[in-house]
Amino acid sequence: MINDELIYKKDFDMDTVKYAILSKLNPGCFGPSPDVIILEPGANLNSNEEILRVAEMYKNDFSIEDHSFLDIVTNEAIYHRLIRCQDKWPKIRPILGQWHMSEDFCLVLIVLFSSYRLLSFASRLGVQFLDKFEMVVNYHLTARVLDLIWVAVGVAISIYINNKGMTTSEIIDGNNNENICLKIWYMYFKWAEIWKAYQMAIRIENFDLQRDALSAASPLFTSAAKFNYTIAIAHFLSTIVAYPKFEEKLRYCCSFKIPNKNFKNAHPTYFGFDEALETFGVKFVKQHVNGNVIDEKTLKNQIKGIQDERERIDLLMSEYLKDHFISSSERAIKSHKESLWELIHDLVTIFGMKNPLSHLLFEKYSPTEMHKESLDRLIACYLDRLERIKKVYLQEVLQTERKNTQGRRTAEVIRTKIKDYNQKKIREKKIRAENYNLANPTEPTQIVIAESSNKRQFDLNDPCSPETTEPRLKKRKTTGSRHHTTKDETDILTILKVYKDKPPDDAIANIYEHLSNVWTIKKV
Repeated sequence: MINDELIYKKDFDMDTVKYAILSKLNPGCFGPSPDVIILEPGANLNSNEEILRVAEMYKNDFSIEDHSFLDIVTNEAIYHRLIRCQDKWPKIRPILGQWHMSEDFCLVLIVLFSSYRLLSFASRLGVQFLDKFEMVVNYHLTARVLDLIWVAVGVAISIYINNKGMTTSEIIDGNNNENICLKIWYMYFKWAEIWKAYQMAIRIENFDLQRDALSAASPLFTSAAKFNYTIAIAHFLSTIVAYPKFEEKLRYCCSFKIPNKNFKNAHPTYFGFDEALETFGVKFVKQHVNGNVIDEKTLKNQIKGIQDERERIDLLMSEYLKDHFISSSERAIKSHKESLWELIHDLVTIFGMKNPLSHLLFEKYSPTEMHKESLDRLIACYLDRLERIKKVYLQEVLQTERKNTQGRRTAEVIRTKIKDYNQKKIREKKIRAENYNLANPTEPTQIVIAESSNKRQFDLNDPCSPETTEPRLKKRKTTGSRHHTTKDETDILTILKVYKDKPPDDAIANIYEHLSNVWTIKKV
């Protein structure tokens, strides 16, 4: 403290925090790199029978005996199908793919905090397409944004409570009428911390940390109405408990190891099994390998060329869209750091405001659930859904209780999407236009029509001429030679030019009354 002002360092960013945390975690085993075989997909991935047939193909290829298990890493959808296949083949054990799990964890955080300014924070960090961000179209970019928000929130909370002489245990103090914004984003920091633990456990191949983080995250998936993932997590954790040797196998090889051959004694890089395929663009490479590959050298050269092409495409897109989350250039890294600290300063200011909604950060995407009742639901949802997890385990895994599907897919919070903000803007614009029209009624338009030597006025808003009190008889259309518009008729028709768009029907009818019998409404 200098002159009652807290002084803190600003020479760090998200990567600094990440490496500091990784240095304090215990790495897992250092087994050899696994062999990778890319197989063609089956005929129908939506069929349980077809998936079982493909699994049995593995059994034959690897000469697996009847008493041995086949462990397959899958995404959530195929995981459920393999669980159903266990009735026909009990020795099949699916493993939840870490990359797909981490990807859906990102979506869980977005769902839980979408109504509490999360989109405003992402926009502040420079995200251009928020609709793609909230759908996790690109996992790595979305994860990086959530990383930045997590670091910004953590640093801002630390600065704020040090200024106030508080501790973290005093933030959730039971009085939810005060510091609502601080409490909500403290919950984000704690829950995103679970996701970060799971993500980092993959990077250091620490299975125990992966398992514990997954177990801690299960109530959050239920709170965000991710019930399929909730069931998959319950099945996976129960399988680990039921088969201790299976757990030992995962401790030996729970991530995809990629040796670092560029530097001597350098640590290898670890990815989730499914993440490795996505990260290195296996699908992209397979689609762009040309011709018949006759030797290993030619194949490697083609793959290297395709990967370089993809990097150039990513860089081009980042420059075109001004999305610095794709690029790793010095300018992009500087942009990350500047955006991070700008958000930190905004958060410190917001945490200290009596009316945080008045801050300019929320002018475009104003939070919809920033009140005590919503905070109460957010805090309570974790413990409430922890009880639901126990029910899922009894009903879906052990099947000792009758299934109760009521409320399973109901989220504990209200989700706000970018389209909701857009629709709200349209409604507000329409209301403003209606209010303006009520406050400024349009005056009747008085138009002068010259007929021969006489001039008279009539109102286009009045279906009948002011001089006419008797109802008009319908004009009969005359046929014959083609009619040529006279000068007087042209002068009358010119009056309709005052309307920029199509004239109203009553104005057309009024003009029609002053034309000869050869005219019709359609001609006018």
